[in-house]
Amino acid sequence: MKAFIKLVLLTPIFFMLGGCWDRIELNDLALITALAFDKGENNQIQVTAQTIIPQSQGGGAAMGGGTGGTGGAGRRTTIRSDKGINIAEALSKLQRKVPRKQFWGQCKIFIFSEELAKSGIQEHFDFLIRHPQQRERAYVFVSKGMAADVLELYPPIERSSAEVLRKLSDLETGIRVNLEQLSIMLKGDSRTAVLPLVYVLPKNKSSEPFQTIPYILGTAVFNKDKMVGEISEKMTRGVMWVRNEIKEYTVTFHAEGSEGLVSLSPVKAKVNLIPKIAGEQWIMNIKVHTEGNLVQNGTIMNPTNPELLKTLEKAYARDVRERIELAMDEAQHKLKVDIFDFSKEFHRKYPKQWEQAKDNWDQIFPEIQVHTEVEAQITSPGNINAPGGMPKEEVKEK
Repeated sequence: MKAFIKLVLLTPIFFMLGGCWDRIELNDLALITALAFDKGENNQIQVTAQTIIPQSQGGGAAMGGGTGGTGGAGRRTTIRSDKGINIAEALSKLQRKVPRKQFWGQCKIFIFSEELAKSGIQEHFDFLIRHPQQRERAYVFVSKGMAADVLELYPPIERSSAEVLRKLSDLETGIRVNLEQLSIMLKGDSRTAVLPLVYVLPKNKSSEPFQTIPYILGTAVFNKDKMVGEISEKMTRGVMWVRNEIKEYTVTFHAEGSEGLVSLSPVKAKVNLIPKIAGEQWIMNIKVHTEGNLVQNGTIMNPTNPELLKTLEKAYARDVRERIELAMDEAQHKLKVDIFDFSKEFHRKYPKQWEQAKDNWDQIFPEIQVHTEVEAQITSPGNINAPGGMPKEEVKEK
């Protein structure tokens, strides 16, 4: 009887000794770092995958090689492409060209070409959200030109062009959107979205072919799932102010009553959106509180003088207000797309009125009266008081 009890207790251990019978070794995986989507012929989609070259990770720049004649010293990724009626079919075909099982757990970058974005991304986005291996924190972009061209690049510093885009996004100098945020925007009250635009930086004369990086400049604007336009970098700043996404960056502006420019960094802000409905008129009050440190003074003003400092702060506030108004005019009267998510604020404060008006939001948004109030503060003049390198008698003290 004792022997039988021991056998029963030991039986589970025997099963555990078998190990992970269904595991896949790392050497059997192709680690995908980025996916690019382009419009193909006959209404197909072309999918391009950027894959890490395993042997190059330990060997440094001496190990390399790529496809399509784009290899060379320092190349640490390779790309493969195929086409299909949708992403699922294209990736299935792509697997035939890759000797290892494709693994998407490391894929942090998704890029839609501008042409594909204008025709609509809903069907393609469904695959990205539905696939169990995708990361909802992966960043999404729109490329000027072919999206596959962005993955062809091999940067001189980072491991891949995907890594460049990830780190540029983490700096938050422009719009930053991941899969989860894009999903929320497309399903939101206004059903609009914004995605960062990606360009290819022209290479240096001494660089090898394709040895350059992608960079982010401006923003693609979506109405529902289709790209309907784009806004410049300056307008993007205005959008970021209203959306309360300004973190730390440099603001440069003219100071009234003096020649020269003033730069503040880092700039931080807090934004409140206060909706109001008065009769038939919809109103949005934007209140901004922002502050920054003086890092360059190109004027003759001494910022330690309280009156002159107040003059600089007024100029700072005016510059912020102008950026917001510029972006507001573009969104309301040209694109006519609620990229500021005003709909969410009105829905929250006026749920009954929103239910009655939501189907006509495209007509209501351009007619909203927007009032912007900016409170700006310069918290530190820097390590010196008077403008650097200027004789004391030339400095404006009053």
